[in-house]
Amino acid sequence: MIRLSKKVIFIFTATILFVVAGYFTWQHYKYKIARNTLKSTVREQTDSLYSIKYDSLSFDEVTGHATMKNIRIVPDTNRVKNMDVENMPDILLNVTIKSLVVTGVQTAKALHENKIEGDSVIINAPQIILYSLKPLQKQTIFQNEASALYRQILGKLDLIKVGFVFVNNVHIKGIDFFTKRNNFELINGKFVLEDVLIDSSHNLDTNRILFCKQAAFTVDSFFSYNHNRKELSVKQVQFLGKQQKLMFNEIQINRFRSDSSDPIRLLDTKELTLNGVNTNEIVKNKNLFVDTILCKDIILYELPLENLETTSGKTPKNTDTTGFSNVYSIYLKHLEFPKLTFVPFAKSNYSIGNIAIKVNEVNADKIVQLEDHPMNYTKEAEVDVDHFSLESKDKMYRYNFNNIGINSLRKELYIHSFEVVPFASEQKFADAFHFQKDRYDISLSGLTLKNIGMNSLLDKRIEASELLIDKVSAGIYRDLHKPLQTKSKVGNYPSQLLMEIDQPIHISRIKVKNAFVEYRENESVSDSIGVVKFANTNLDISNVTNIPEAVKKNNELNISFDTRVFNSIPLKGNFKFLLGNNNGDFFVNAHVNGFDARTLNRVSIPMALVKMNSGKINSIDFHISGNNTIARGSFLMNYDGMKIDILKRDKNTKKIKKRGLISLAANAVVNNSNSGIALKPESKRNIYKSFFNLVWKNIFAGMKKTLGVPQSIGE
Repeated sequence: MIRLSKKVIFIFTATILFVVAGYFTWQHYKYKIARNTLKSTVREQTDSLYSIKYDSLSFDEVTGHATMKNIRIVPDTNRVKNMDVENMPDILLNVTIKSLVVTGVQTAKALHENKIEGDSVIINAPQIILYSLKPLQKQTIFQNEASALYRQILGKLDLIKVGFVFVNNVHIKGIDFFTKRNNFELINGKFVLEDVLIDSSHNLDTNRILFCKQAAFTVDSFFSYNHNRKELSVKQVQFLGKQQKLMFNEIQINRFRSDSSDPIRLLDTKELTLNGVNTNEIVKNKNLFVDTILCKDIILYELPLENLETTSGKTPKNTDTTGFSNVYSIYLKHLEFPKLTFVPFAKSNYSIGNIAIKVNEVNADKIVQLEDHPMNYTKEAEVDVDHFSLESKDKMYRYNFNNIGINSLRKELYIHSFEVVPFASEQKFADAFHFQKDRYDISLSGLTLKNIGMNSLLDKRIEASELLIDKVSAGIYRDLHKPLQTKSKVGNYPSQLLMEIDQPIHISRIKVKNAFVEYRENESVSDSIGVVKFANTNLDISNVTNIPEAVKKNNELNISFDTRVFNSIPLKGNFKFLLGNNNGDFFVNAHVNGFDARTLNRVSIPMALVKMNSGKINSIDFHISGNNTIARGSFLMNYDGMKIDILKRDKNTKKIKKRGLISLAANAVVNNSNSGIALKPESKRNIYKSFFNLVWKNIFAGMKKTLGVPQSIGE
């Protein structure tokens, strides 16, 4: 018994000594064992692509507290260079971490149940270089990638669970592996992950983003580069995973004249917010799912054309080295920018008021599809502009557009009013030129363009079924005291001017209601102003196009009109022009109902020094065909009891007086009535005068022939 007792005491003592010795041995060698295990694990799990180094490691298995300092995870770049493209990874990481602290690890579960459960992980000042080797592929399924990543992280473990992860002062830099150019940079990011769980099944949980239940982060600055120059700058980014909200305090976008030029500001935004950001879709399925995008203030800057040119003379299209725009799909429920300010270039000749933009339901399989044909993938887009003002190239006019709105769902463009405003009064305008020049003062209201081809509009083609104009007021003034400008106007018929417009246009029909047109001439013959007024005018214009394919199908531009001359003489008719016709062929047909001949004195006295003393015009019908050089037609005017006076302007008193003897002679030769004799006037075009002058000249020639008035009168 004594010997047995001694043996038991010896075994017990030896066991204690072994445990104590083992503990001290473990305390002495555990870091070496851990270091070797960690290195081999990293090497095995990454197929020798990465190695890990660190300055110090300490841990307490009792409290579950561990600390690592100055960690470096380094890729084998030489090995990557020798890989085939298909075996090459998409990205390569080079990581340094100032410190990593783990607390509350339950050691027993790690040893006996192959589970690691802890309270928190704190990663301080990670510096990450992300090398992009090849762009993303749509067929790459993130879910499969995530599953593989989970398996690599777990190794022989069944579960890794951490309640809280905090990553502080993150700096990430994206670099193209082969060109060494900067792609992007993230500065001072802070990331918080809650309820991190990695096991064999939870990676399928759609409520989780890869590892965590909830995530949030802030970033001080983010930059995207173009040839190592900052193209996109973002400040103060905040993401709240629980609220599904992503916020940007400031965003700036720059453009570049060439591959080596300095940046020029293109865009400034403040307080941009994305609500309903579906991070699960973004990470796992490459779908950008967002409910709404809101921004309170956007400033867009115009660039001078020369700044958009490259050394080769063409604007380069940015290459997508990541494959992002060709891989990610996008779904957006609503976008709203209530205040977008456009700042024209300093030398620009136009100004734009506040712009408001709304977009509903954008859905595209690839982002690049939106760049090519955005309206095919957008249910509704609406743009409203307070006003747009443009100065003409000759600085003679200002064109003002007020309250412009376009809606893609209705395929409709609306303009509340449009004005052509001359720079000076009638007399000052005339005095500014050494030759005759028409001065226009025009106002249109209630303009609606219907059934617009939205994609065509983005391609700078105007295609629509109908243009409606509710009201028109137009004033035209010409001073005939000035000589004619010796510049040929051949080629300026309405059809010819339409074909010369650089902008492709196809509008099936234009309807104008309630138009008022006043033409004023300061006559050199009478030294007074003659006025012709057209009131309550309605126009119906069809086949307004300069697109060659459309012209081949139908080359007739038709203009039907219904008006009242001097608000009392009913006039109906139509013009027909042949589009794409080099000869300028046109046709005019019109009918005038009965009126008192004395009504014509408003124009016959100042323009021709002829006064209608009496007479009733029962009807006028005329048909004209013409081209660039001549107009021919038939003219029929039925009238009764016509008496006229021939007038002159007194040189001393400047008053207009009757020429008694000549008036008597004129009435002797003038036909007092005409009941059905049609004449065929012919007029050669004065190439320095307009199309309407040729038409009026032919009509006036028919009137004088019918009356029997000498052709020299009124020329």
